[in-house]
Amino acid sequence: MVIYLDTSAFLKLYIREEGSELVQQVLEAQDAPVPISDVLEWEFFNALRLKVFRGELDSATVDHMMKLFDDRLLRGQYAAADLDRSLLSRDVRDLSRHSSTIGSRTLDVVHVAIAAQLKATRFVTFDDRQADLARTAGLPVTP
Repeated sequence: MVIYLDTSAFLKLYIREEGSELVQQVLEAQDAPVPISDVLEWEFFNALRLKVFRGELDSATVDHMMKLFDDRLLRGQYAAADLDRSLLSRDVRDLSRHSSTIGSRTLDVVHVAIAAQLKATRFVTFDDRQADLARTAGLPVTP
């Protein structure tokens, strides 16, 4: 079983908010490490820093969360997704044709393409448009 978390879901592992419990429950069903891509990591770190900018978190808290991420990565709770870049580029291009009807943003398309390449058995997102795209790509979506 491969569970893929987009950034909206991944953030809920670090910030208690609506949906955090659901993400925890979903991950309890997976024995393997959570697959993460460079895109997820970059978007996650930037999302945390944006929360500082917006006054939702302070820098010390974000620094702690980033260290926690690094610790979990070192402990094997996360695993770098092994991706074929040329296949990913092709899939992003193919999926982007749905942007004219769904309104998908670039990184949403990239996350769905990554999940498809990993043959995710569950795609977890709290973004409605991204969920629509994932369903269109044949991925089972939660919630």
